[in-house]
Amino acid sequence: MSGDRAAQRPEGRGTGLSRNYTDRTLKLLWGRAAGHCAMPDCRVELFADATDYDPVVVIGDMAHVAGASDDGPRSTPELNAKERNDYENLILLCKNCHGRIDKQARSNPAGRLKEIKQAHEAWVRASLPERGRSRTGWIVLGLRGDHPIDLATAHEALAPDFIDSSPHWLEVPTDTDDWQAVDGMIAATVTELLSGGDTFDRRIAVCAIAPISACMALGYHLTSRPNVRHFQHHRDDRSWAWPRRAAPAQDIIVSGLADEDPECRVVTFLFHFSAIIADEAFAEIAVSHDRRVDFRVGAPSTAWLQHPDQVRWAAIEARQAFERAMQLFPRCELWRVLYAGPAPVAVAIGQQMNPTMYPLVQLYEYRHKETPRYRTSILLQG
Repeated sequence: MSGDRAAQRPEGRGTGLSRNYTDRTLKLLWGRAAGHCAMPDCRVELFADATDYDPVVVIGDMAHVAGASDDGPRSTPELNAKERNDYENLILLCKNCHGRIDKQARSNPAGRLKEIKQAHEAWVRASLPERGRSRTGWIVLGLRGDHPIDLATAHEALAPDFIDSSPHWLEVPTDTDDWQAVDGMIAATVTELLSGGDTFDRRIAVCAIAPISACMALGYHLTSRPNVRHFQHHRDDRSWAWPRRAAPAQDIIVSGLADEDPECRVVTFLFHFSAIIADEAFAEIAVSHDRRVDFRVGAPSTAWLQHPDQVRWAAIEARQAFERAMQLFPRCELWRVLYAGPAPVAVAIGQQMNPTMYPLVQLYEYRHKETPRYRTSILLQG
């Protein structure tokens, strides 16, 4: 069948709606899951081997994260039929796990299933690594501020994969009076990088040392669709390669999302990773705020980020908090973001902001010797 045609795959129970999956969706879902159940305590192979008398049997289900119908578990009425049957809304499960997560939907919300799917696909990549150089190289995107950065060690950071062509550069001035022009430049560059092919197949390695607003805007325009790897410049080693050490404990704590407020119009997200954002600095911002959501780590420091898992954890916590905020504050019109943390994490958090579903996002840039210390920069408008 042609990859452009939708394959009719009626399966499972529901309200009689047809399940239409494109060939591309089927290949991505089964390929990235390596034909195994995504639940970490299961991961059974979803094929029964052929016997002398019977053929191979598929024993897996393509389960929906948000319900396939409005009456299904985790239903999301605002999604259309195509969105419900896209790769992003599907997770590969054995029949036992599928039945359990649907019958225990409260214990298995959409955000948790997305996290499980992402973790399983990461497990597949780690368990079945590419041998030597793959056929698909990485596009290196360097995002820098006023100071030059050296990408010579990017090859080492990506090994055994390779860099495809010369690095792409985005230069952002530290002081600018036109942040929206910066956002437009970033959006145009990303559009060019992602054009002319399947966005999901793009491999982009981001090496960023730049103003935080630019980093978060870059992630916002990249979205979560391409395969993006984030790299931190380790000054002591003068290298983009992650140190060879075990991942630290997950220490991100999120507060401020305990109760519902249908009348909330503004939510401010504060990220305390490299330093604590002082209450006084927050109070200097002369606009009203209805709700405050804080992301804190055990010991904020410029040395906090030491492992790529920390980038992934921060992104997951941000995505879950954003989805929770949408549920608790359905009439919110503006999100504000104050950030004290490393550049690669800012890019990853920006990737979690859905341009089509979330409200306007106002970013702020920090200036230590100015008042207010946090000044408005880029307005992400979808």
